[in-house]
Amino acid sequence: MSDQGDLPLQSLAFVERMYEQYCADPNSVDAEWRAYFNGWNEQNAVDSVTLRDAKPQGLFSSQSIPSMSDATLVLQERLDGMIRAYRVRGHVKAKLDPLGLPRAGHPELEPARYGFEDADLERVFSAKGIHGPDQASLREILNHLEETYCGHIGVQFMHIDDLKIKSWIQHRVESTRNRFKMSRSLQLRVLSKLTDAEVFEQFIHRKFLGAKRFSLEGGESLIPLLDLAIDEIAESGGQEAVIAMAHRGRLNVLSNIMGKEASQIFKEFEDSDLKMAQGKGDVKYHLGYSSDYRTVTGYDIHLSLCFNPSHLEFVGPVLLGRVRAKQERLKDADRKLVVPILIHGDAAFAGQGVVAEMLNFSELPGYTVGGTVHIIVNNQIGFTTSPEYSRSTMYPSDVAKLLQVPIIHVNGEHPEAVAQAIKIAMDFRKTFRKDVIIDMWCYRLHGHNEGDDPAFTQPVMYDAIRKRKTVREAYLDNLLAMGEVTEDEAREIRSESRRRLEEALQEAKTGVRKFETDTGKGVWSKYVGGSAEDLPSVLTRVSEDVLKQVLHAQTLLPEDFEAHPKIKRLLKNRAEMAAGERPLDWGGAEALAFGTLLYEGVGIRLSGQDSGRGTFGHRHSVLHNFKSGERYSPLNHLKDGQGRYEVIDSPLSEAGILGMEFGYSLDMPEDLVIWEAQFGDFANGAQVIIDQFIATTEDKWHRLSGLVMLLPHGFEGQGPEH
Repeated sequence: MSDQGDLPLQSLAFVERMYEQYCADPNSVDAEWRAYFNGWNEQNAVDSVTLRDAKPQGLFSSQSIPSMSDATLVLQERLDGMIRAYRVRGHVKAKLDPLGLPRAGHPELEPARYGFEDADLERVFSAKGIHGPDQASLREILNHLEETYCGHIGVQFMHIDDLKIKSWIQHRVESTRNRFKMSRSLQLRVLSKLTDAEVFEQFIHRKFLGAKRFSLEGGESLIPLLDLAIDEIAESGGQEAVIAMAHRGRLNVLSNIMGKEASQIFKEFEDSDLKMAQGKGDVKYHLGYSSDYRTVTGYDIHLSLCFNPSHLEFVGPVLLGRVRAKQERLKDADRKLVVPILIHGDAAFAGQGVVAEMLNFSELPGYTVGGTVHIIVNNQIGFTTSPEYSRSTMYPSDVAKLLQVPIIHVNGEHPEAVAQAIKIAMDFRKTFRKDVIIDMWCYRLHGHNEGDDPAFTQPVMYDAIRKRKTVREAYLDNLLAMGEVTEDEAREIRSESRRRLEEALQEAKTGVRKFETDTGKGVWSKYVGGSAEDLPSVLTRVSEDVLKQVLHAQTLLPEDFEAHPKIKRLLKNRAEMAAGERPLDWGGAEALAFGTLLYEGVGIRLSGQDSGRGTFGHRHSVLHNFKSGERYSPLNHLKDGQGRYEVIDSPLSEAGILGMEFGYSLDMPEDLVIWEAQFGDFANGAQVIIDQFIATTEDKWHRLSGLVMLLPHGFEGQGPEH
């Protein structure tokens, strides 16, 4: 830089990046830069600005900024560009595939692209921007970036606009080089969980020849991952983790995470009493389960596994509805007491539109649960279809980029990397109350089920799979090399796991299968009884005085509330209905139906497209101040101690929102839970939820639901669709 005049314009990009870094964390830049930016902010009275939008004259004079030679500034600027490229593109070079298939890499990660040569490797640069030493050689900086972004974890976060979130992730991964130092006790714990997962699958494979179990083999790291996630939830004060998943690995999760007795699982393989209306064999893969769990660190937490049909991702919004209801029951405003964990398949996550619906409403006020932990068990195949034929994106997780959240790709054959991934994910969820996605790369040892021959369609992939050690064996090799775990210890862990399963099998052959259901238990216990004759008679009529009072109360507005002129007429008409001077219309009758329930203390949750006003303008249960836009709901101001009226204008989604409301109804029987279609025929966009969840709730899933569906139609001559 010259001693006189303004900062060279080609250097503005460097200063801009320094300023962005300063805005995220003032202590991350040198004291001279910090003092300069402090003074610049005071001079310009702003907290943040894009420097390119400011006039350079006078702001960046060479007499006011820290001195730096032109040559050094240019090289540093190139280096900063390369560092940014690693943050953006490093994941494409990461060693994610346990099958070891080569990845293309990216030209933006080549030092030569930035004009660096071998002779520059020992040149020292400022390294404060990568959360390491203040200064380091180019070689050291490259090693830092490679280990952080191109190891067994690849992180996508530069799509995030929120600088605070982006800086948090950047610091977390760069300050540790994206590694997690596992203590000896944690190494043994992970080894034990991996062993239990592997032995369980192999045991069933030998003892129940030909039986479908949708094996987890190749993805066994899911079990220690869940174990560590639940531990993190419990240590952070969580009271319950609610899990949803499809069929692959479900039996393993039931046994090794949920604590379902292996003897009962084995009994279900053998018993003939499973010949129910829904078909033999379906139950053991799809029914839900709940248990009380004590973590290794001594915390107690309740676990729930949602029931799920073969429709894979449609259980996602049902899970969120259940979690939302549980959080509200516990008055969990911070949404930390009940945490959802949603396990996906790679092909389903990319292929089923309900995933995008669910991600879209995940942060909306009426639907948020404070962040879902998404785990994609990436088998790199969907039934018989390879990724290049099943999605148009690099990763199955790319749809999740619509959220301002990180996507953590991890090699499932490296459990220590999996442990780091789940630690970051759980800390992110705890800090920001947002979704987080883990894309765990693994493989599927067998075909879609154990009777399938995958070599019909993927001969090259399955040739590579057959030559590999198991996940446990590969992990054990790493542990033995580190020297903190012995072969004798590993052998004893495996022997103990087998012994437990042998005992469970003997118990299954001699014992009686317990066929317990959740029907009428827990929050539903006071709503079920014996025969119809035993049920108490319920008085449903309401006195005329109460009806008048309830309807009249809905016509009263705060003094400073300016209603729309047409709403004033509507309220006047309803006041006349309350006084008996005008016949009730449809809107007035509904207002009475809702109002009398609320008056008696019953809560109402009404969710649907345009439900606040109502598709046909009959409801107007949420009014908008004609001057300020402020919202007011008269139904929440009937009397003290009334029930809560929550009406939510939903996004343009049928399947996702109906699924959530169904899930909510499972855990909130005391409220009236309503999903309303904008027009009645739009319900066919949610047919999977209707057929696979609502219609089969009691017979197939042994659960109860009080969900109400409103399917309005108009009489305006618009044809059968409306």
